[in-house]
Amino acid sequence: MLLIDRYAYTNKLKDFNPMAKFIFAIGALFVAVGFNNLYINFVIFLMMVFLTTIVAGIPSKNYFKIYLVPFLFLFISILTIIISRANEDIFLWSFKIGKSYFGIKEESLTSSIVLIFRVLACLSSTFFIALTTPINHLIKIFKKLKLPPTIIELIILIYRFIFVFLEESKEISFAQEMRFGYIGIKNTYRSIGLLMKCLFIRVLLKYEDMINSLDAKLYNGDFKIG
Repeated sequence: MLLIDRYAYTNKLKDFNPMAKFIFAIGALFVAVGFNNLYINFVIFLMMVFLTTIVAGIPSKNYFKIYLVPFLFLFISILTIIISRANEDIFLWSFKIGKSYFGIKEESLTSSIVLIFRVLACLSSTFFIALTTPINHLIKIFKKLKLPPTIIELIILIYRFIFVFLEESKEISFAQEMRFGYIGIKNTYRSIGLLMKCLFIRVLLKYEDMINSLDAKLYNGDFKIG
């Protein structure tokens, strides 16, 4: 089970009104995106961290680990914003390459800080709903909001096949490790190639098994979602 999914089913807010949590998180998300204010976004971030870690009981160490992947993309984006080029030294801090100066301007530094807290506010709002609300509660919310059945079915199938994908990849990689498949660069590359090939085939087989099960249950193109 995914770490996020496990916490969604075991946190202290799991039985709290899911619609209230959803509206609260989406409202905070829209405020963070719409107002683009440093102080408002900072308050939203602190509030969501408090609710998720203290109130819901999600361990803070694991909570902040979830931010690592989004932060990698944020760091790359910030670099493109904060570093500018000019023919003369007009920067707060700069270095010279050839006849050009590369550095950080005051306005780019300010806009980068605002962007960082805007992203933090949005991420914390998203993680709040993801870590405190199980998928079956979210499906009920989507149904109450009259989301098209096709979209709800896609969400269920994608959610299901994420776990199929992770389970199969874990089994294959474990078998490779038991056969010392990741010792040395050459063996590692070969094992990764075999992993991708086997994973693709096994996921397709799982898909065929699911289709056969649905046919056996007289599936007519419509999932009965409770």
